[in-house]
Amino acid sequence: MAQEITGAKKSKVNSVSARVLKVMGLFSGVQVLSILTSVIRTKLVAIWLGPAGMGLFGLYYSGLETISSLTQMGTGTGVVRELAVTPAALIPRLVTVIRRWGLALGLIGATLTVALSPLLSRLTFGDENHTTGYVILAAAVLLLTLSNTESAVFQGLHRYSRLAKTTVAGAFTGLIVCIPMYYFWGIDSVIPSLLAYALMTWICRGLFREKVATPSPAPDLRETFATGKGFAILGIYITVTTFASNAVSYVFMSYLNRVGGPEQAGFYQAGFTLVNRYIGLVLVAVGMEYLPRLSQVNHSPRRVEMFLSHELTLMMLVILPLITLFITADELIVNLLYDRNFIVMLPFITWGIVGTVFRTWSWCLAYIILARSDGKAYLVTELLSALVAILLNIVMFNRWGIAGLGYGYTLWYLFYLAEVWILCRKRYHLKVGGKMIRLPIVVLLICAVAAVCRSTFGIWGAAPFVILSLVISWVGMKRLLHASPLSMLKKFVRPAKKD
Repeated sequence: MAQEITGAKKSKVNSVSARVLKVMGLFSGVQVLSILTSVIRTKLVAIWLGPAGMGLFGLYYSGLETISSLTQMGTGTGVVRELAVTPAALIPRLVTVIRRWGLALGLIGATLTVALSPLLSRLTFGDENHTTGYVILAAAVLLLTLSNTESAVFQGLHRYSRLAKTTVAGAFTGLIVCIPMYYFWGIDSVIPSLLAYALMTWICRGLFREKVATPSPAPDLRETFATGKGFAILGIYITVTTFASNAVSYVFMSYLNRVGGPEQAGFYQAGFTLVNRYIGLVLVAVGMEYLPRLSQVNHSPRRVEMFLSHELTLMMLVILPLITLFITADELIVNLLYDRNFIVMLPFITWGIVGTVFRTWSWCLAYIILARSDGKAYLVTELLSALVAILLNIVMFNRWGIAGLGYGYTLWYLFYLAEVWILCRKRYHLKVGGKMIRLPIVVLLICAVAAVCRSTFGIWGAAPFVILSLVISWVGMKRLLHASPLSMLKKFVRPAKKD
């Protein structure tokens, strides 16, 4: 009997590990393709629309992104959590409520965009000549809100393959539709292309939207408001947090531009993008698959601990070879993505990438806060983290220059880890120890020593750590999955389907 129970536990762990790897492989690929289409679009805008068109496109695009994010009020995360914890029999009613909220938020956002279009034009361009452009973009705000609502439904119901297909299809069809606009209409294509991109995204999501039974009787207005209030409140906390974090980031960039000049600000932005965004591609599974799974067991501390331990183990085994490879090939990566002028930011990249260990570690803990829908705790921890980040950046830059920003990045996520660790222990009574500490510390030590060797002896000083990390990751994955190397590869690249 004991052997059967042990075998059942191993089988469950193998199944979860394989699913996480599938989702990670799937959405890392989706992110890469999305970035590729964005790069192509930006390149074509630069060539065919010129500097003026590029600037106009950037102003309208950033405005559209900001308005859309405020309109959606961060409800996507709350929607994912609610769908994960709701019994199957009640899913049709909840999906109906979610779509009503999406439509209502989209219409409110579009209406506000139209009403505020003269003000937006004055704030952005200094006159009201671009009021009509913002009026047209109000339709894009509605379409993006509806699209992101369906995206949250896909994620909450574990429809990962469908979400991936719609994301890629929307990005590519949007690009294909926009290319002739850029070529034939030039600078006049900015507004129509942004609207067309939003339209194609909405169409692709609509073609694959989740079909649920019509609830009988349909939810009335009171039920719609009461049911949606839970994920809306969490979304408001997330929106306030995001806005405050962006404001803090803007303040530091302004400070860096004033103290160090535009070049230093540019080096920091480029390095931060490399460390935070491109390595962050592998962390997409933390939010995509981990949050719904964690939400389902959020009231059971022991099961939360089990999922946390598993996620930490898997993520550390995945990021270890990526970080050591990034440290070793940092100069090659900079030359490929930027040019020789950006080599001066290598110290920031080398030490900032070490902080990714703390980032992964802390994210696995921080999602417990969202799984419990603890909006106030999330708001406090994120705001405190943002304030510490700007303080560390200022102090470290003044002391060590661009390299100090790398040290600051690592110390920032060390603080964030300590912050969420204490919160989870004190507020949720979670026991974080043993295996949840040993492997991350080993990974941290390997990456830190690799960074020291890279700084001291160059590329060949760090290269042996790539081999060591690959061996550790390979052996660890085999033990975790109990699978052959070939089947491990298949688990990673095979499309992720509904659990």
